[in-house]
Amino acid sequence: MVIMVLLMRRILLLSDTHGRLDTINEIAHQTNADLVIHAGDFGFYDERSVYRLSHRELRLLITHSALRNKYPVDANTNREQLIDIIKNHRLLGDFSDYISGNKKFLVPVYAVWGNHEDVQVLKNIRGGLYINNLFMLDENHFYKFENNDELLFSLYGLGGNFLMSKKLFDQPIAGRCGKVWSTLHQFGVLYKSVMHKGKPSIFVSHVSPGKEPLLTRLISNLMPNFWISGHMGAPFTCVWNQFTIRELNEALEWLNVDISLIEEQFKLGLLSGEALLAFEVIKRDVPKKDYWFKKMWNINLPDAKDGYAILNYEDGRFSLETHAKGIQL
Repeated sequence: MVIMVLLMRRILLLSDTHGRLDTINEIAHQTNADLVIHAGDFGFYDERSVYRLSHRELRLLITHSALRNKYPVDANTNREQLIDIIKNHRLLGDFSDYISGNKKFLVPVYAVWGNHEDVQVLKNIRGGLYINNLFMLDENHFYKFENNDELLFSLYGLGGNFLMSKKLFDQPIAGRCGKVWSTLHQFGVLYKSVMHKGKPSIFVSHVSPGKEPLLTRLISNLMPNFWISGHMGAPFTCVWNQFTIRELNEALEWLNVDISLIEEQFKLGLLSGEALLAFEVIKRDVPKKDYWFKKMWNINLPDAKDGYAILNYEDGRFSLETHAKGIQL
């Protein structure tokens, strides 16, 4: 846990920069932001990452870039050719410049990782690799913002994909070949770390809670006021809570997900202590009251190239601005 003295008023919410990290400084400067919260697919790659990514991840770097028409690659494209294209056009992005210190973030950046990252780079950061003004949000890093010793809000998060498969039982950091996913172990550690459950707080994930009822069931036990996410690539920032889209009984039914895979691992005695805690949290009945149903606001962000949001904090109140390039109909 790290205690931060609150000096900021404008929090820039960004996601899915995919290595184009200069965008963070550009938008932070344009919006006069005091800090940044990033919801993943950050671009955690170094100069060796290109040799660790799978063929599919290499292709995606090209097909999701402005070069997709110039280089019509497919599953049959030679791996060395993919690597040459990526290296020649720096499609892994700018993070190597921030590692070297040639570039730095202008304001503090708090980030989760996404599902498209190099897990080895994340392990290097966890192992002590220092990046100026970059603060990771994971099960081991929890931030409290205070003013005159009064808790204003907490900030915590956990990135990666959320997969209802045996990958959920891996040990962190879980991932390979350019993909990263979260684990039950991490959620158990995070649950123990959040000391002021129900107090003003912001939770950050990469995946959207609108797509993941099991994840929503887990995080609803922490009761964040804001849940910030990315991943979906919508052209606008989407804001909702369960009250705006479902009746209470419908929300409870949506959260009633099949957890037989986790129960099977439990019966086999294969859950770690932390994963076991997460399982116990999942099994708890969701309160048949509407406070959780109305209190937790979800903010799903577009890719950074398409838009962003600003969360303003002043006199104990939060307000939200959203910005988008828009769509052509």
